[in-house]
Amino acid sequence: MSRNTISRYLHVQLLIIALFVIFLPLTASADLGPKPSLHIIAENMPDGVCYLDLLVNYTLKHGRPNISDETKYEPKMLEVLKKYNVDGWRPAMVTGTEIPMFGDIICDVKDGKCTMDFTYIGIPDEFKIIVVTADGRTVVSNVVKRKAFDSTVNFDFMTGKAAERSAISSYFLQFIFTCSGTLIIEGIVLLLFRFSLKRNCKPFVAINVFTQILLTLVIFTMMYREGIMAAFLVYWPFELIILIIEACLFAKFLQQHSKVRRVLFALTANIVSFAVGIALMMNPALW
Repeated sequence: MSRNTISRYLHVQLLIIALFVIFLPLTASADLGPKPSLHIIAENMPDGVCYLDLLVNYTLKHGRPNISDETKYEPKMLEVLKKYNVDGWRPAMVTGTEIPMFGDIICDVKDGKCTMDFTYIGIPDEFKIIVVTADGRTVVSNVVKRKAFDSTVNFDFMTGKAAERSAISSYFLQFIFTCSGTLIIEGIVLLLFRFSLKRNCKPFVAINVFTQILLTLVIFTMMYREGIMAAFLVYWPFELIILIIEACLFAKFLQQHSKVRRVLFALTANIVSFAVGIALMMNPALW
């Protein structure tokens, strides 16, 4: 068997493995898109058990509560949240959302601080924060209008003020994380396709940075102008555009080997990096 035949065989095997990795999660979940997230940092919190929820201002026509096992919650505190409805503002986790959101309402307060995480498409673009304490006290924040796909909001229990951190800094950190991860994963695939990293370092890095900047700008623009759903819907077709752009650029600028192998590398690298991203999103404990 010739060296070229062996090389082609290995590439086909790698592509099959990559396809298997990406389509395997479909058996467990039919919705594998990018998931918006909301990270809340609460400060000056009282000692003891506290419940924190998001208030939304729309009438629920369809949907259900986002917490399932009510037995783990203190009944009186939970009832306070269930009954809260001021000027149409109601708790999203306890009373439900049109589209599901994941998270919990129990604050694990340590030294006056706690962090809360909410994920999935049901996260509202506009909300208030409500905290219920063990002694029956209720604190409600000002309205927060999200501008970042992955938001971080600071909340001060004593003043009731909540503010989203700069969307620009959020997207910059998101870009650094995703771009670095992409370079590492696709760099490994580049080596597996027997490309010299030394000879191809500049075009490889430049193309990946360019496409990651494009993706970040598109998501940022849609999130800022239209909200979560628009950013979510744009993500999928734009990922396909990114794949086509990278295939064309790698075919033109990578050195060594045929254009067919360069395109095959681009396809495989994108599939593998996408599969790893899906695995991370489906297993938050990994990060």
